[in-house]
Amino acid sequence: MLRLFSIFILIVVTLPQSVFAKDISIESEIVSATVYTNRAQITRLVSVDIPKGSHTLVFTGLPVGLLPDSLRAKGEAFADVKLGAITHKQIMEADLTAPREKQLNEALQTVQDQKRLIGAEKEALTVQKTFLINLGKNAVLRQNEDIAQVDLKPETWGDAAGTLQIEMSTLLKKDLSYAVQIRELTKEEQRIRREMNQLRTGQRSVYQVSVPFEAELATKLTLNLDYQVSNASWRPLYDARLTTENKELDLILYGAVRQNTGEDWTNVHLTLSTAQPHRGASQPDLGSMWVNLLSHQKYGRGGNNFNTIASNRVSSPLAELSSIQMFDEDKGVESDSLPVARKAVMSQAQIETGGFISEYKITGPSTVIADGSESKVLVGSFETENHLFVEVKPQLSQNAMLVTKTKLLGEAPILAGNVNLFRDGAYVGQMRMPLLRPLEAQNLAFGIDDNISVTRRTLKDERSEEGLIAKDAVLERHFTTEIINLHTTPIDVAVLQNTPVSQNEDIQVMIIKEATSGGYEKDHDKVKGLMRWSTLLPPQGKKDINLGWKVTWPSDQRLSGL
Repeated sequence: MLRLFSIFILIVVTLPQSVFAKDISIESEIVSATVYTNRAQITRLVSVDIPKGSHTLVFTGLPVGLLPDSLRAKGEAFADVKLGAITHKQIMEADLTAPREKQLNEALQTVQDQKRLIGAEKEALTVQKTFLINLGKNAVLRQNEDIAQVDLKPETWGDAAGTLQIEMSTLLKKDLSYAVQIRELTKEEQRIRREMNQLRTGQRSVYQVSVPFEAELATKLTLNLDYQVSNASWRPLYDARLTTENKELDLILYGAVRQNTGEDWTNVHLTLSTAQPHRGASQPDLGSMWVNLLSHQKYGRGGNNFNTIASNRVSSPLAELSSIQMFDEDKGVESDSLPVARKAVMSQAQIETGGFISEYKITGPSTVIADGSESKVLVGSFETENHLFVEVKPQLSQNAMLVTKTKLLGEAPILAGNVNLFRDGAYVGQMRMPLLRPLEAQNLAFGIDDNISVTRRTLKDERSEEGLIAKDAVLERHFTTEIINLHTTPIDVAVLQNTPVSQNEDIQVMIIKEATSGGYEKDHDKVKGLMRWSTLLPPQGKKDINLGWKVTWPSDQRLSGL
């Protein structure tokens, strides 16, 4: 027996260390998040002492919305370390896994318990009130109706009635107090349920991700685990702030970030990206488009010959970590003087653009809670070239609107989004900003300019007929628009008016030159029939813009649109 035992010990000692490979559960933290319009790229960081040999690092509690094909691992160590293929699996939990949803569920249970407790108190009050009511009824019974049960004598009825009144008043006040408490608890319960309905995760499963490794020596490994998650997005919000005194415009971009991924992002490096991975990287291949005469077509054969694209799923590659140089220790900076307190300000994001995609790296740590609520972060301001003018559309209104033509400079595009408009610090309204690329321009309106007077009058509106044999109906209209600049400085004024546009060769439209002010732009902004006049009005200056047009059509036909 002694000899057999010695052999067993020898075999164990000479076995390779991989036989003793084990799982190492680790705690990681989210250090960065890159948010797209419909998902986010998450980076988790862990620094762990690993033993020599082959083992597996296990990340637990990852959100169920994780996209498995996006899993990647990379890192660095003080020795040669090889990483194997990443594996993943879902694990069912007995309770909800989303932290905020768990908190709300617990809060809901607490509120419901409080309501039940108060409800029990109200039931006890009801019993007491019933007793007092019955007691009062018995006190006024005739003496031959067994009044002895309550032992009340006629000379004590006054005192008894007062006591009953006091007791009943106390009970009613308590009942009212309980009703108020139940009403407030019901409001809180409804608020919690609304927030829970907004979350709607219902997640009771999590991902477990395993990263196998082989280390030549025991060392410290710093590992980044990257993955994408759904239920995360951001949208642009803009502030356009106009200062009329110096005619300057500040166009400021904010990012409204929301996520319901099941894990909070606390003090992370936040990046907002204009990339849209959900739109796909390519289009399907085009096949042949076969045509044939109907008489020669063979029924039952499909005419489509479109090629299909196989869905290429990227597997997690084998990542190798080569030997790296030893890290230098952090060198602290000592100072004999005390630090001076400085005001904390919102810093602008660092903008990185490659011509097609822009990334806005938000300065400082950011926190976005996984409850679906929006977190607003400052991205920064855009460089623009602006031209301030007044725009008049007399057919719509006799108000003049203050407008800036804003041309985008720089290399970063502006995504479509809502713009809050401020004039001299006052909020004047909101409009929708379209996608704007560098060197493209967009008009931003900043409300009514009361120092521009606009008066429009109709000079002529006549219908007649002309022609010797075939009669044509004629409609002729003349208008004039008087504009007066009440400012103390010159201002550019643009007047826009539309004119009839024919959709039939039998309808003829003519601009009457002698009744129309010259210098206009025809089909402005590529809109058929839209005319635009531009003029610089001096202080107290006046300008009349005239327009005359004539439409003719066969008199036996009816005209629509006028």
